[in-house]
Amino acid sequence: MPKSQYIDPKEMRKAGEITFTPIPVNQYKKTIKEELKAKNFTKDDLKRIYHDMVVIREFETMLQLVKTTGGYNGVEYNNPGPAHLSAGQEAAAVGMAYMLDINDFIFGSHRSHGEILAKGLRAIELLDDKDLEKVMNEFWDGATVNVAKKAFKGGSVKELGIRFLLYGALAEVFARTTGFNKGLGGSMHTFFTPFGIYPNNAIVGGSGSIAVGAALYKK
Repeated sequence: MPKSQYIDPKEMRKAGEITFTPIPVNQYKKTIKEELKAKNFTKDDLKRIYHDMVVIREFETMLQLVKTTGGYNGVEYNNPGPAHLSAGQEAAAVGMAYMLDINDFIFGSHRSHGEILAKGLRAIELLDDKDLEKVMNEFWDGATVNVAKKAFKGGSVKELGIRFLLYGALAEVFARTTGFNKGLGGSMHTFFTPFGIYPNNAIVGGSGSIAVGAALYKK
């Protein structure tokens, strides 16, 4: 804790209680038509949100098939390491990321693939092409993006950015040197700071206090 934040133990340890404003639960019932009519989202916003959820679900499905069948789409692969999957939690991850900016930080949960991809996809969407190219080309001297460029023909910079994100995250899960952390972080500790993605924690809920520290730093 920084010295500028002085806390008097006598005051802080006084008996008392903490009360919260009621938190609504399961009360969202709007349709897509209603959201569009209210101009809360555009059609492009909703397509992007759906796109990102599908990308995350397929990423997790691919990992599950590799773990359980030894391959994916006809490509055989054996990955003996852990993979904490988040299938079914795509909406939470994408909804969170949709509200964040490039400079916002996230610290993943125990099942963080979806959160990593959601925040990365959001950052790619917000970055201009020049800045995105700079990030990709400078990271590991281009080692990761050079693999992503293989068989990539005539797409946009943002499309390449998505390939870069997916490959970098997957290579990390598979302990490859072209992964975001040279394969040393693996499934549990992948991070990519240019997109505001920081590592999660092997302790369930362990990122909570770390995230608060980061928030204090940002403040």
